[in-house]
Formats: sequence, structure tokens, C-alpha cells
Amino acid sequence: AYCTQKQLTFGEDILTPELLREMEGMLQFGKFNGRFDTKITGLGYDTYVSEIELTELKSAVVTSNIPTVAKVTQGEVVKFAANAISVMQNEGVNVLVEGRAETLQYIPTPHRFQLILSDSQLIGQRRLGQKVMAKAIDITKKSNVTAPSDTQTKQFLEESPKSLAGTWG
Repeated sequence: AYCTQKQLTFGEDILTPELLREMEGMLQFGKFNGRFDTKITGLGYDTYVSEIELTELKSAVVTSNIPTVAKVTQGEVVKFAANAISVMQNEGVNVLVEGRAETLQYIPTPHRFQLILSDSQLIGQRRLGQKVMAKAIDITKKSNVTAPSDTQTKQFLEESPKSLAGTWG
């Protein structure tokens, strides 16, 4: 949204320490509407991650830029995650964090274990399932069906992979 509004081409050079601090100020982790979530306020957004996690945040423009953002913001992300974990622990929640070992080593905890997949294709299959489901949710929302029947749900799920053709990012 930032680059679109400023008519800039996204790249690593855009992610200055000043801009990252500004972006961090637009995020707030806490308990909202009875559940833990991240509130986004700024750049035309006033929403929660849970409301856009399977749609906008899975879009090709976002997913294609994740490596660049991750390269520059790993410290900020780990700091944000550690704070979120602390917030949840203070509410009495036991927190299990999934991620790459190289990242998780920076989350302070006396309890740590690593799961290893025997078949690396499972990661791709999981990611494909997430994309198909996200697209089906998007199709459902656009259809204005508030409570889809089993038949409609099946239809939306079957339509989803077809509409994703050519959009892999």
C-alpha cells in the first residue's frame, strides 16, 4: 500500500529504518473482540490481520515480496513476535511457535523442540492448500452468499484452483 500510494517501485532500498519504525507503529498486537489478533491502522487500513490473512495477505503482490521484506525485517519481526508471545503468556496462554530454526532461536524460551518433515513436498502441498482455500473464501465473499450450502461450498472449492491458474507468485 505504501509504494502504491507514493507511486514507488518496491525494493529493498524502500525499507529504511525510518519507514520500518513507521510501519511498526501501525501494528498493535493484543486481545480484540475476545481473541488475540494484530490490528493494522494506517495507509488506509483499519482492520485486523485475521480479516485479511487468507485474502489480501496471500495475494501475489504480497507473497512475491516476502523474501525481500524478510531479509530486511527479520529483527523487527522476531521482536514483534516475542512481544506477542509475552502478551499471550501474561493472559495465561501456553504458546507454541512454528517457524524456521534460524529464526526461532531468537525467541526467548527455556522450552524448545524441532519438528522435521520426512517429505519436503508436504510444505508445498500445505502451501497449495492454503492458496486454494484463500481463493475459495474470496470467491465466497464475492458471491455475497453469507451461509453457503454444502453444494455451494463444493462449487467454490472446485472453482478456486481454476481461477488461480496463472497467478502463482
